Amino acid sequence: MRLPRYSLLLLLLIPHLFGNSLTFPNAVQQFLEHNYDLQIARQEADKSKADLTSAKRRPNPILSGSYDYWNVKHHFSDVSSSAAALATLHLDHPIELGGKRDRRIENAVENIAYSNTLLDETKREQLFTLIDAYYQVQADVANHANSVANRRDFDTLISIAQAKYDHGFLSELELEKLQLQTIDYDKEINYYTAALSTDQEALAFLLSLKSDELILPPVVVPNVFTTSLDDLIVYAQKNRADCLAAQQNIKASNASVELEKANAIPDITVGMETENYAPTYGGPLIGISAAIPLTIYDRNQGAIEKSRITALQASTQHSKILEQTASEVRQSFTLYQSQHSIYTSMLHGFESAKKLKEKQEKIFALKGTSILELLDAQKSYREYQKNLTQALIDLHSVIARLKLNSGLSLSD
Repeated sequence: MRLPRYSLLLLLLIPHLFGNSLTFPNAVQQFLEHNYDLQIARQEADKSKADLTSAKRRPNPILSGSYDYWNVKHHFSDVSSSAAALATLHLDHPIELGGKRDRRIENAVENIAYSNTLLDETKREQLFTLIDAYYQVQADVANHANSVANRRDFDTLISIAQAKYDHGFLSELELEKLQLQTIDYDKEINYYTAALSTDQEALAFLLSLKSDELILPPVVVPNVFTTSLDDLIVYAQKNRADCLAAQQNIKASNASVELEKANAIPDITVGMETENYAPTYGGPLIGISAAIPLTIYDRNQGAIEKSRITALQASTQHSKILEQTASEVRQSFTLYQSQHSIYTSMLHGFESAKKLKEKQEKIFALKGTSILELLDAQKSYREYQKNLTQALIDLHSVIARLKLNSGLSLSD
């Protein structure tokens, strides 16, 4: 029951957080939709769609014409049948063979899918930055609230000490020792005020918001992560963005191999021509032509081999990504277990330090105790308070990182 009371204390110390607070799932959504870097990444991925438009196009026909042996003096009015003037109009139309267009379209489609999976991986990588920024602000909020509360409690203690001094139960030296600690309390408040302001500004930039629009809820104890390590590894290898991207890269590389094979097949060019002779330029002659390269020397062997090696690299990269994913999940899971133990230890230490502080303050108020013992108890309490807050923040952070490394959604 002590854990909820500690969370309730934070709620009471930060009344403005009862407004429209930006929860972590909402921050994730805001980040994915409005972050500038992710907008640029989406626009970069959209460029690949233009390749599909180009892939669907067919070769353009070529229209050419000429007029040979033009007698400038006669101005197209040659009267001699022996005149050598000749007007020609020629139309060539390339025809792709080997299914090049279909292979181009297939390759473009696979590359678009690959670009989209890379975009998802970019989002996953950028979310690590959001995790650090968001929970740092939550830590600043909690530390600032605690420093203000500690300063208020210390003022109460100073008032008691002043009353005891006025009645002769406390020496002037002991009173001055207590009053000197006010500097340390004020320094903490100033430090966390500045830290909160700067970290809020950094988070606001990531979310494309104004810093004064950021109202974060108080940090509370997260639920226990119950999914087993083996299940997380299997899920991550099947669903994590970089694993999907590596798998899609294999498909795109194989499509590139097929495209290069199709490019090895020569295209045929079919032409139609009409010729008109002076002096009448009538009764045109029509001719038909066809041309096809002879692939005696260059059969696109180099490009085909290069694309095959690229496909082999994609397969190797996929195997590497799967192993790397499993390793990162194991590391994240170990960090989560360690951090959970650290938080539990810090919680016990904080409760003990709190009891000792309250006991020393009560003794000081009713009877009298060593000022050094009182100050030591207060210092120990504040240190455990900071450590507990940081342990709770770190626990949230490692859970979020474990989710990302496992391919899970941060919104859950």
